[in-house]
Amino acid sequence: MKAKYFKSGLLFAAFAMLFTACDSDRDDNPKLGPNHTASTFVVNESSLADQYIQLSSDNTVNLTWSQPDYGINTVVNYQIEVGLNNKWEQLETSFTSCNVQISGEEIAKAICKIDGFATEDDYVDMGFRQIDMRVIANIQTTQSEIIPGTTITSNVVSFKHMAAYCNIPSKATLWVIGSCCGWPEPSPSKKDDLVAGGWFIMETEIGSKIFEGDVEMPAGDLTFRFYAKLTGWDGGDSYGFKVEDEATEITLTNNVYAGNGMTGKGSWFISGFPGGTMHLTVDMNKNTVKFELK
Repeated sequence: MKAKYFKSGLLFAAFAMLFTACDSDRDDNPKLGPNHTASTFVVNESSLADQYIQLSSDNTVNLTWSQPDYGINTVVNYQIEVGLNNKWEQLETSFTSCNVQISGEEIAKAICKIDGFATEDDYVDMGFRQIDMRVIANIQTTQSEIIPGTTITSNVVSFKHMAAYCNIPSKATLWVIGSCCGWPEPSPSKKDDLVAGGWFIMETEIGSKIFEGDVEMPAGDLTFRFYAKLTGWDGGDSYGFKVEDEATEITLTNNVYAGNGMTGKGSWFISGFPGGTMHLTVDMNKNTVKFELK
């Protein structure tokens, strides 16, 4: 039978298994029942295991499995592991159901990590390959600590023709848009010009949401704000002094300004800026900014 090709909106049909509803409101650690027989449990083979599956950021993979017999009525925590070439990577999302939709984005990220791709420049499209999956079950306390003796690993199921895409965690970019660079539209078509002009600062660590860097600012009246993504003027990714699209004058005291920021189009305005290197720091966790003329 000729294999079909699936790209987006994947729904991997499989046999649905009953999940036992449980009471998670417990004051102490649950004890395994006297008839505890769980040493393994079964993940069901997907009916699409032989099909060609292209992962994307907006599709999902369905897996179902039987619930381990712990001998007690309790919530079981499940985590998915993705395998390739005898290497395994655990996904971030955990589940308490035996019938789940797994993000294609998470699977692709795991595959890229197993392949050892550290940056987008390293990435090579490896095409369709066999990707294995298994499930790890355990019981946890109300403080999310795994109870010893409850961890069980399922059987392995395979998708024989699955392709990832470049999904490599990297430091995020915060784009500087304003009079300093001629107010270019924050769109993908302007990315190369913004990079060439140095109109950006970078995340200090992956996922930190703290951005820092030096930008050469021209002399004169200076107006600017930031964009987390190049999605256009109305993309909702602007970050500035306030929500409203208007400039607010600020003053450098001893060549330093420290204040607050927020999602919005309000720009910072510095009258008669002398020009020079500005060290910009934006903390999106605390919604604070610091501008320092070096």
